[in-house]
Parts: sequence; structure tokens; C-alpha cells
Amino acid sequence: MFKKVDNGYMVRFPEIPEAMTKGDTINQAYEMAIEVLGLALEDYHIFPKPSAYHSIQQKYPNSIITLVGIDLKDYRSQYVSESLK
Repeated sequence: MFKKVDNGYMVRFPEIPEAMTKGDTINQAYEMAIEVLGLALEDYHIFPKPSAYHSIQQKYPNSIITLVGIDLKDYRSQYVSESLK
């Protein structure tokens, strides 16, 4: 969920409360959303079930509701380093 704030866009994932970020533009916020989602999901053994679109829309009426796709294998190859020596 993206919400316009004074200095950009705040991003939150209702089912993953620790995954929050922001960007100056909507495009930057989307890129940051992918990164923070990957980081947060690294700690999950079982992924939370996503809420229905209409329930999120009702709960956050002044927000932009959109899907954020992530390929965790690709994310890990870009952001997660191999064991440190």
C-alpha cells in the first residue's frame, strides 16, 4: 500500500508490519518496496496470506493499493551475500 505524504510516498505491507519504507517518487517507492519486502521475508518461514484487495481498500481508503512482485531467488542473488570469511 502506497500513501502520498508531504515529501514522497510511504509504503506499508499490512500483513508484514516490519516492511515499511518510503521514496521521493512513486517509482522510487516501488523499488524500495521490493527491497524491504525481500529483507522482511528473509525472516519468515511461512509467508502470511495476503488480505483481499477490497478489505485493504476499505481499511486504507486514501492509499494506492497495488501488488508488489518479488522473485526471492533473484533478490537473494542481488542482496544476500554468501558466508563471510
